[in-house]
Amino acid sequence: MRVDVAIVGGGIAGASAAYFLAKHGSVALIEREQHFSYHSSGRTAAQFTVGIGAPTMRRMAQASRAFLEAPPEGFAEQPILTPRGCLTVGRSEQAATLHRLEEHLASVGAQARRLSRDEALALFPALRAERIDAGVYEPDAMDIDVDVLLQGYLRGARAAGAHLFTRADVQTIMRADGRWRLSWNGGEIEAEVLVNAAGGWTDAVAATAGLAPLGVVPHRRTAFTFALQTEFDARDWPHVGTVDYDWYVKPEPGCLMGSLADAVPVAPFDAYPEDIDVAQAIENIERDTRLRVGRPLSQWAGLRSFVRDRNPVAGMRREAPGFFWLAGQGGCGILTSPAMGQAIAALVAGKPLPDPIKQLGVAEADLSPERESLDAGD
Repeated sequence: MRVDVAIVGGGIAGASAAYFLAKHGSVALIEREQHFSYHSSGRTAAQFTVGIGAPTMRRMAQASRAFLEAPPEGFAEQPILTPRGCLTVGRSEQAATLHRLEEHLASVGAQARRLSRDEALALFPALRAERIDAGVYEPDAMDIDVDVLLQGYLRGARAAGAHLFTRADVQTIMRADGRWRLSWNGGEIEAEVLVNAAGGWTDAVAATAGLAPLGVVPHRRTAFTFALQTEFDARDWPHVGTVDYDWYVKPEPGCLMGSLADAVPVAPFDAYPEDIDVAQAIENIERDTRLRVGRPLSQWAGLRSFVRDRNPVAGMRREAPGFFWLAGQGGCGILTSPAMGQAIAALVAGKPLPDPIKQLGVAEADLSPERESLDAGD
């Protein structure tokens, strides 16, 4: 089979790339697992927030807001976003860090409200008053229906003629006669352009193609659900966490989700939860709140993949024509997927980045895999 673009990796990044690229040429989306979005994208807190430290990541999140709030007609039969809000709390000695969060939100035009202890307690009554002094509230933070978003991308890509493959573990990648040739057990594709959207396996895919790594490092994050005490009504609670990222809690239907908000560097693998991380998260949550976690109802882990500067990557290195990187979304792959998909589609076509992205101050150089901030010697 010959196509214009072959995308390796069927998580949310690859699916969004397929959706936007399929409007302009023939596309194949190749996933080695039995279904799309198996690894990181399927194991997420599903939160839309722009309270992100890395500046390009923050801007790409804000650039994605309009699509998520009002997707194209026919993309989804139900809303992708529902209101939630996000509350970040801290102690008086962490005031400077809370202030930086306010600045980050304001830098992309998002709302930010500084809260007193009493105001934070009013939003999340389970907090222990003696453990917090202030908070920052992002009222426009949302819950994301990840499945609705993913299926919208896949359905739209198929409608535009994209070929979707699962159980396709790419074994060889070769460059010949100006085209990339990919093969797996039972399949083979030639493409003018290859988009590497393999998440934690990004550098492994590059190695298969004989290319130098980008320096993508997967990080494990563990999460779990637990029962809510009858004394609390969590339906209107926001997502809440500490400014030093040592736990977060998020309401889910019929229960609460908790996490240590950890990011442990690991080799790429089918991540599983570590008991010690679950135990530490429970200890931290019970230290700062009146919640009694008890035995978790369920627990899991996922991978969040970062590059050195913790900003996303979209683009091509001069050493490998036609090989585009789409990587390093670091746990923000879902909420940045519209803007990242639009960006990679523009770059593959040799066109400027879309205006909404440029208007937020993101240039092609900010996404480039050749930027200096990715150099280990920088």
